[in-house]
Amino acid sequence: MRVPLNAPDLGPAEEAAVLDALRSTFVGASGPYIDRLEEGFRRLTGRKYAVACSSGTSALWLALKALRLPAGGRVAIPAFVCDSLAATPVLALGAPPRVLDVDLTSWGLQASEVKRALDGPAPPCAVIVVHTYGFPARDTREIVTLCQERGVPLIEDGSEAHGARLDGQPVGAFGDIGVFSCRSEKTVAGGQLGVLVADDVDLARRIRQFAHNGLPCDRLRFWASEASLNCQPSHLNAALACAQLERLPELIEMRRSVHQRWRELLGKEPGVEFQAAYGEPAPWLTGILYSPEFCGLVPQDLALGLLEDGIETRCAFYPAQRLPFVGGA
Repeated sequence: MRVPLNAPDLGPAEEAAVLDALRSTFVGASGPYIDRLEEGFRRLTGRKYAVACSSGTSALWLALKALRLPAGGRVAIPAFVCDSLAATPVLALGAPPRVLDVDLTSWGLQASEVKRALDGPAPPCAVIVVHTYGFPARDTREIVTLCQERGVPLIEDGSEAHGARLDGQPVGAFGDIGVFSCRSEKTVAGGQLGVLVADDVDLARRIRQFAHNGLPCDRLRFWASEASLNCQPSHLNAALACAQLERLPELIEMRRSVHQRWRELLGKEPGVEFQAAYGEPAPWLTGILYSPEFCGLVPQDLALGLLEDGIETRCAFYPAQRLPFVGGA
């Protein structure tokens, strides 16, 4: 028996959508499914604007570029994030991020750390809050207030938390910009795809412009007023993501049941601690902290042992400050 770590749940609806997109001959960066995907994320988050792009990483890059942050500016990020998020400020601004500690319950950015950084010398030019593994970051609301009071833009990364809510508000609705990934293993799987959401019309316009090689939507073709990259989405990928988005309540419930089963199996084991739930999580993965009294194995050896029994797991993210391109920031 094989228990996969994370596999997309695909069926007739996804097949029909992709075939429909294929038969439409829209196989590039335009077509009705891209419009439908953007409308779907507007409804999901309650934001005024949504822009699809090629990946979650490109969504982060576009957010940083659209905010017109200063070259060499440092962006505050949580210490517990994937390597691509830690690398994006380096690529976008030419400076390593400012790594801040996370709380030990939700594993999200700590408000006290953000306040210390914003009120200290050389404050960060922006803050990124991440809803890790589908669990809303505990201090999100307080971080929003801190950033608003100081005029510092906040980017909210909901790539692992499609459909999660905090204080009755959907993930993606808190920051100046919300970013999502629809990579193949995410809850809304689209192969490689990203989406940004915002309420500011000028910000949304710049995001769309920069996603399309810097070409303004209201100017002549091939007249790029600012240098940018091609971060356009694929219509075929958007079709797949649209079918998944329509099934989001079902997909969330499936993952919640898996998460609950892990809690039933391990919740009473000594030395095991689960990520705390604030608001309404939409578990993407189930993460645990464990002490030596649980099994006496380091995570890599535990993962290999489980794999021999057909159970796929993975170790958690490395602390961002240990990554070579961050360098103890």
